[in-house]
Amino acid sequence: MAAKKKTVNLGKKGSFKVRPGALHKALGVSSGSKLSSSDLSKASNSSNPKVRRMAASAKGFKAMAKKRRK
Repeated sequence: MAAKKKTVNLGKKGSFKVRPGALHKALGVSSGSKLSSSDLSKASNSSNPKVRRMAASAKGFKAMAKKRRK
């Protein structure tokens, strides 16, 4: 069964939909563990454009979470 899409709202920048866990599944990483920076860099250089876009979003979400913690 496919995961439900969630809408991410970025305010004035717009919104888009994501499937939670899709990048983990594409990289073969278990869903319970966090993606390492080497996993993200590997995904960023993937030949699959969809995986590259998911990796770019993941990097952005990681930066937003870090900014929010401060």
